[in-house]
Amino acid sequence: MNDLSRIMIGLQQLKGVGRQKVKLLMELLSEPHRLTCDEIIEFGQAFHIISSQINRDEIDNAMDYADKIIHGCESLSIKIISYLDQGFPDCLHSFNDHPVLLFYKGNLEALNHPKRAAVVGSRNPTAFGADFAFQAGKILAENNFMVISGLATGSDTSGHRGCLSAGGKTVAFLPSGLSQIYPSTNRNLADTILSHDGCLISEYNQLETVQSYKFIERDRLQSGTSLFIIVSNFSSGSGTIHTLGFAAKYNRPIYSIPLIYQESKEGFEALTNKKISFQILDNPDLKKVIENY
Repeated sequence: MNDLSRIMIGLQQLKGVGRQKVKLLMELLSEPHRLTCDEIIEFGQAFHIISSQINRDEIDNAMDYADKIIHGCESLSIKIISYLDQGFPDCLHSFNDHPVLLFYKGNLEALNHPKRAAVVGSRNPTAFGADFAFQAGKILAENNFMVISGLATGSDTSGHRGCLSAGGKTVAFLPSGLSQIYPSTNRNLADTILSHDGCLISEYNQLETVQSYKFIERDRLQSGTSLFIIVSNFSSGSGTIHTLGFAAKYNRPIYSIPLIYQESKEGFEALTNKKISFQILDNPDLKKVIENY
């Protein structure tokens, strides 16, 4: 973890500064690694990216917070990487709204695997839906795919477990800091992911708690880092809709099978109404897509 990551943590504690402004600021600087925090902030204020009303105390407090985060991560074995660092996964550069910072445990290199697919769906799938997600994760792993999901109960859990059952690697994007695994009921699954050379990843530091908007932001990462998405059960009002919306935005194919379509017809109709394309394939055809990808 270098000083630029520390500066990015601090910048995002300043009023009105989020990841988009941090990216804009870094893009305007030719060599941000060579600049101090004060120099970067001064530049940002000169170009009206950072408010000129922010005072010295606010800057000092922001950097004290950054130091607190860094020390906390060290004690919890959480690693930090910025999008300007070597080792930041290439697939996260493939869409515009990528993170500026990642907090992670485990093998981040798993995201550089050339074959990556997400398995997503309802937290309350039918028995068939849960089995479909499990089998999807298993078949993907058997065909040398790295499986991406969100560690949620239900379909996500089944997708992760299916992958692990076949000896595969899986990555979980969390909607909270890594000091508190969310949901807490999946702590053992999180440990198993790590012990099988997978990775737990969050945009949020260990002091940040779960909030509704963070689920949506997490959903974009599942879609953005995948080559395609396999979806199990979902409803028109579920969070899965957000994941599939991002898949459409990033031109990632969406696949499912006829029985899932019948069980989740309302959800698929919502996709159609939103002009989000998807393909319903028989099991053998979906398996061929995976085998021949």
